[in-house]
Amino acid sequence: MDLFGETNDWATKLTPILEKYNGTKHPLYYQNLFQLVVMVVLSALDSDANINSISPALFQTFPNMERLATSNLEALFQSPKFWN
Repeated sequence: MDLFGETNDWATKLTPILEKYNGTKHPLYYQNLFQLVVMVVLSALDSDANINSISPALFQTFPNMERLATSNLEALFQSPKFWN
């Protein structure tokens, strides 16, 4: 499949992928789009299993984008409940 061809018809280009994985459960346990986006970014750095294990505490502290955006790096990275 040529995703970088001349056309921008993404619906047609992605149809084979969507058909192949239709009904497949995603390995990350998310409850909304915010959680999925955060978890996908984190899963690029760690295993899905570990991201699934830390996400409940992470999303309890940062339940939405507003809370995460108004936090600081110290609150996020120095909390042992997230990164054990």
